[in-house]
Amino acid sequence: MKLFFLGLDGASAQIMFERDLPNTRKLLAESTYRPCMAEDDYPYTGPSWTSIYTGVSAQEHGVTDLWGRNVEGSESYDTLRDPVMWEMLNHVGMTTGVVHMPMTTCSRRVDGYLISGFPNELEHAGVAAELMPLMQGRDLSDLIRLTPRDRILDNTWYRNYTLEQSIDIMKAMVRWKAEATRILVRTHPVDCLFVQYSMLDRIGHLLNQYLRVHDGQGWSYEPLLELYDWLDGQLADLLDVGTDYDLLVITSDHGWPAQATEPYTHDGKLFGAWHSHDGVLIIRGNAHSGPVPADRRLEQCYNRDVCPAVLGLLGEDYAALRQATRPAPAEQARSSGSESAESTIEERLRALGYL
Repeated sequence: MKLFFLGLDGASAQIMFERDLPNTRKLLAESTYRPCMAEDDYPYTGPSWTSIYTGVSAQEHGVTDLWGRNVEGSESYDTLRDPVMWEMLNHVGMTTGVVHMPMTTCSRRVDGYLISGFPNELEHAGVAAELMPLMQGRDLSDLIRLTPRDRILDNTWYRNYTLEQSIDIMKAMVRWKAEATRILVRTHPVDCLFVQYSMLDRIGHLLNQYLRVHDGQGWSYEPLLELYDWLDGQLADLLDVGTDYDLLVITSDHGWPAQATEPYTHDGKLFGAWHSHDGVLIIRGNAHSGPVPADRRLEQCYNRDVCPAVLGLLGEDYAALRQATRPAPAEQARSSGSESAESTIEERLRALGYL
């Protein structure tokens, strides 16, 4: 059985399941689906995606930083000691392709290919290099990921472009990535394909950034909802990539609230909305991968349940496979002792994929 795993960073269950999105509703009618909740203490990118990849909680895998850096006691993807989904699939002989899944600096070898995300590297070797002309437009995630934590609100993207221009750029990146992925599927087929789009998350952050610049004047939450409408119109094109795959899984790490009509202040800073806990999990098989259960909308699960569920659908025992798979992080887990300022800087650069 072949897997097409589609990640929609920041996709809210409330919006996806309740807004009038005709193509999404058609997909849901053919699928099982449920809210996939982020953990209460870590409803954001680094911990949530790592939990999706590993099948364990943030407390267990240790990635607790928002951007998955080795800061404030957090592990990074480069030091993560738990096996991730594509390593487990490789262990049972399935090839994997990974395209811009968050936290995946090119630090772990795969039987197939990995085009890193958060950040997206501009230089790759082997198969990935052939696709880079279509991948040169860096994902907007980089602009936040590469900004030092104490200057995160000063990144200049939203000062150089209007909100409308920013949204147009994100739409173009979705189209470019879909086209590049179609080429990958045709020229370098794999058993399990993982692809992620981050535009819904980025627009949420951009709205907050614009809100701060303009002190809340003329602020509106509508651009985020309109982007869901646009993405719904693109859904068939995104899913066409996985036509030849037996199993479709769509998930997200967290959501955004369905509406935020009034800005609010937190810790002295002005916000429009912030991450919600309700991500999504949607599962659809094709004609020869078994029937869809009659009760399509199921009870909520947690992001750590995604990996065991997917491996189970592929006929694999998650617990046994987790035990049998040797993880291959680029770096050893960090020591608990004190570190020099120089070594700390090196660790941060390494977590970003630069060393």
